[in-house]
Amino acid sequence: MREADKTWTLNNSTRASNPGNLNVNPFRWFRHYPTWPMIWCCSLLLFVALACLINWKFWIAALLLLGMNWLYWQRVRDHFRYGCANPAFIVSLDPMLIAVSTDLTKGVGEYPVVKIIKKSLPMACCQIPQVGSRLSTVSLYKASPDDKLPHWVNFDPRPIDCATEDMDAIQTVMSTFTDDDWNELKLWLKQVPYPFRCGLYPIKTSE
Repeated sequence: MREADKTWTLNNSTRASNPGNLNVNPFRWFRHYPTWPMIWCCSLLLFVALACLINWKFWIAALLLLGMNWLYWQRVRDHFRYGCANPAFIVSLDPMLIAVSTDLTKGVGEYPVVKIIKKSLPMACCQIPQVGSRLSTVSLYKASPDDKLPHWVNFDPRPIDCATEDMDAIQTVMSTFTDDDWNELKLWLKQVPYPFRCGLYPIKTSE
């Protein structure tokens, strides 16, 4: 990773094979994932009020929480800018379930997986969601404490519709997926038990 691309929140020794390169709209993210933004913001406002009304020492906690707020949004920004874009299908509407495929290998061999996540979206790529609708996610990957493990142990895909409504940006990411990518996800889904449930499913591929 170039010096200019280094971040405070990610492991700078690795780089996504297909980075999202997206700019996050904070208001759109808040609408889809309000819990943590509310927790950090309300905590900051509480200690600012305590510092103003009770004791100046509360400014210490307020400054720490200001830093935590900054780190939170930096993490969201880094997720969609430097995380890896992965193809996804909507596989259920009630509840809305999304299937995402990736290869968790760190560069040696293969470790294909499908992850089923639950996320309600009013629109998918600016269209009304249907079973089979295509969309894109951007993921960060989780490493094992064992550095010798040749693959990541999990990944965290987030739909790009939760981060931006810029159709040009969405289409740019979608255009990075080939027909083979979509066909591969469809084929791998046949190995995921039905009815679909949230979870990570390793996929067996022919030698």
